[in-house]
Amino acid sequence: MSRIIIQRLLLPVLSLFLALPAQAILIYDTWTTNEGGTGNYILTIEHDVANSEFNYSFTVDPWNAEGLGLFLDFGDVDVISPALTNVSPVGQVSVWDTDTTSTSCGPGCNLNGLISGQEWEFVLSLGSPGFDEIQTFEWTTDDQGLTLDEDWVVGVRSQQLCPDGSTLPNDEAQCTGSDKSYSSTGYFGPDPRDVPEPASILLLAVGLLGLGLIRRRKSA
Repeated sequence: MSRIIIQRLLLPVLSLFLALPAQAILIYDTWTTNEGGTGNYILTIEHDVANSEFNYSFTVDPWNAEGLGLFLDFGDVDVISPALTNVSPVGQVSVWDTDTTSTSCGPGCNLNGLISGQEWEFVLSLGSPGFDEIQTFEWTTDDQGLTLDEDWVVGVRSQQLCPDGSTLPNDEAQCTGSDKSYSSTGYFGPDPRDVPEPASILLLAVGLLGLGLIRRRKSA
């Protein structure tokens, strides 16, 4: 098989590979607290570039606290109040405030005494005061022209914080504390749904090359 034929067969495969967005998810799982203990919070933010959206997931795993409010600081940017879609559980995530220096996230919800001088682009209410039995919240917003490369700071206000060794919902009677935490140490992780594995690309290329050889032999 000539070099030209190989190049013609490989070009569509390589073009497909290069055209796919090498997306990543931004993950926050290291937190600073002023309460003496903190929840096992994991916030992931995936940038869906094709649809200009951010997909959020906030969970607590192991489940030793329940979120009540989430604060997002994207840096020195201006935003408009986002419309939330794909909210899960339905109706349990709402926008409390935008572009604010207030530390309030709703009734009984605040970051007082934790971090100052932040202008929070989005403040979100998660569930309602009292134990809602919700471990994971998910939602989607427009990306508003932002990327995951901004200098983000995230604040969390939780309720039902458990003592060491206890988890929800089994130890609910012991989990009577609360927590205020923040993080600015997010890291990037690959999104396997958007980044094809090199082995898969190689297998596809070999398959196309094989089809090319069979066709050439039949036509010879």
